[in-house]
Amino acid sequence: LPPASHRGTRCDCLGAMSYGGGGGGGGRDMEQLQQSLNAMVVQLLQNEVRKECFDKCFGTRFPDRMGRSEQVCLAKCMDRMYEAHSIVVKASVEMAQNLASQEP
Repeated sequence: LPPASHRGTRCDCLGAMSYGGGGGGGGRDMEQLQQSLNAMVVQLLQNEVRKECFDKCFGTRFPDRMGRSEQVCLAKCMDRMYEAHSIVVKASVEMAQNLASQEP
């Protein structure tokens, strides 16, 4: 799970992408597609964060119980990873908006 500060928030991970297309039901289909893609991106991010942070905080050992230091390590690592992802997404959205505004 994401840290408490990130739970319940909506990640529009692909919000920078703009899809062309006609009206009618196509817009609804694109919205559902984007929601599905967002869910997949979030799931991949969560899996990668878990793997990276567990490797960093536990290495090759995995005790029966997590100590305080492992809990702190995991929490800090996950917070840093989610913050880094947030920064990248924000920069990507800004770049896409800048490119879109420069189109003729």
